Amino acid sequence: MRFNRILPSCIFATLCCFSFSAFADEVKESGLQLFEVDWFSSGAAIQDLRDRSTKTFELLDQDNSSSITFDEIDLSEMESEVPDMNNEELREYSRRVQAIQSRFMNWTTEFDEFEVVDTNGDGVWNRDEYEERRQKLQSHRLQLGLEEYDTDENGAVELHEFNSHLDELELLDEDADGIVSHKEAFKSENDRVISDILMSRLAADEMVWASYSLAAPAASTSSTFEVYVEIDKKAKD
Repeated sequence: MRFNRILPSCIFATLCCFSFSAFADEVKESGLQLFEVDWFSSGAAIQDLRDRSTKTFELLDQDNSSSITFDEIDLSEMESEVPDMNNEELREYSRRVQAIQSRFMNWTTEFDEFEVVDTNGDGVWNRDEYEERRQKLQSHRLQLGLEEYDTDENGAVELHEFNSHLDELELLDEDADGIVSHKEAFKSENDRVISDILMSRLAADEMVWASYSLAAPAASTSSTFEVYVEIDKKAKD
């Protein structure tokens, strides 16, 4: 299903961030007019980041219980409802999938994939387990992501937990102008903070990153996207 091929935006944004951090000097020396787009000094307003995160929380809190449970982010269950959706419901579904992928999909925690799929614990995969392996691994990664947010371990994520990664924004804002620049964001050790700040700019530019490939050619430096791609190409070289 095409929704499952959507790249998690936070991972993509973080990769772009580190490409900038590692190769800024090289880009400047190469003649690319990076600073014409004023990338490092631009950033995101703290209040906008909080508002955006809260709206994402409300989107995922389907039962309006002021908390997000696993049932509300389980993509495997959601997929079964797609055939009966109308166009408006499909658009809402797409928004939810992207939010879930970017916020809850955990790609960093290591685990034994075989054991996760082998639900009956007999040491082999039967046909049903094999056919459902993708959904099971996906659900397991989402469960790990939810547990990462769920600091009080009550099985649900409340708004204060969902937005807790933004608590350091005022500390990052060294000039106290209410905006965290990309340069200031790089000082954070929290990938979610860096991702949120970068993606805020991308959203403002109305860029759909999933539509592009990292290998896409950059004809010029006239747009922020083209600069991003050019820098990533240099990183690969």
